[in-house]
Amino acid sequence: MAQVRTRKRGKTFSYIFEAGKTADGKRKVVEKGGYPTKDAAYKAGVAAYNDYLHGNIGITSERVTLKDFMSAWLDNVVSANVKPTTLQNYQSYLKVNITPHLGEVKVQDLTPAMIDEWMRKLLQAGLAKTTLTGIHALLHAALDYAVYPAQLISSNPAAYIKVPKNAPRNVIKRTIITPEQFNALLEKYPFGTPYHMPLMLLYHTGARLGEVLGLSWPDIDFAGKQINTWRQLRYINKRGYFFTTLKTESSNRYIIVGDILLDELKRWQARQAENEAAHGNSYVYIYREADGHVERKSKGLPASDGEKVPLVCTRDDGRLVSRESLMKMLQAENLNAHSFRHTHITQLIENGAIPKGVAGRVGHANAVITQNLYTHNTLKLQEETYAIFDKNLQTK
Repeated sequence: MAQVRTRKRGKTFSYIFEAGKTADGKRKVVEKGGYPTKDAAYKAGVAAYNDYLHGNIGITSERVTLKDFMSAWLDNVVSANVKPTTLQNYQSYLKVNITPHLGEVKVQDLTPAMIDEWMRKLLQAGLAKTTLTGIHALLHAALDYAVYPAQLISSNPAAYIKVPKNAPRNVIKRTIITPEQFNALLEKYPFGTPYHMPLMLLYHTGARLGEVLGLSWPDIDFAGKQINTWRQLRYINKRGYFFTTLKTESSNRYIIVGDILLDELKRWQARQAENEAAHGNSYVYIYREADGHVERKSKGLPASDGEKVPLVCTRDDGRLVSRESLMKMLQAENLNAHSFRHTHITQLIENGAIPKGVAGRVGHANAVITQNLYTHNTLKLQEETYAIFDKNLQTK
């Protein structure tokens, strides 16, 4: 490879190659020394030069498989620009949906026909349109990078393929929880049990599950009757629990709440203090480390260097209420966390709340989302709409 040169410096050898130009137009030269032989320096230089050509993502071969390329791209490029939970989703797409079908294909051999066949296999496997769109977008972005700056291919084969129009939409099961059903849940999980406060918060605020589980006592303004929602508790596979920012900027919001919820929160805050006293040094404190990771330490141990987070939703001994256990409980009741959110929003819309106000309360990016999802085809809205029509007939 003529672009890589070597030279001897004292008793060791160095490699040298040009890596474009600096901002002021001067040649940018990469040099590294310390190699015992000329051959060792040259081989290291070739690897470094290939890495430079391929966007500095650790790819040192012109003939790289899609699996290896995307793995390197995710680790070295994408990971620095997305949340850990988003990166986990991307890695899952690669492992589950891309690698089994296209992983061993060389990037240079990938064709639009292969991608089209792959998309149709995923469709036949029953994947919903939103999932297919996400997987396709990930592959498209990776191959864009393979075009430039990696310069492995001249054009992106994914650019020619679209998600099939007949792909089924990913419709979350939407269940309205009646007051009678909710009261039955509270009887089954009464005050003092781990799921009582999460159920109360989900029902009375319409907040997302991660937002509820990440709520801490300083976030509750009892005098102002509002809750500051600004972070969430998420589980990242093989890494544990993390406090993370919310999904979008619009998700950061204040939620106005009423006396029923506030009185229950005050009661639970007092009970938490009693629980801590009863458990003594075995009571568990929750800490947030600098990277957001959750650390759990017993009261009797030296405090963590992280920020102590007094969570609202805890068990008797101070441990956090896990998302998995709560979801398992809800599934046993033929519900999911979104059932509460759907119920909350639908009740507001049906009783005359304007979509813009509802969107602000639940953290939708804009009122269009609220209108599209919740202002169509509810029985009460149909009845009220017909009543307007019927009244008009009576006046004629």
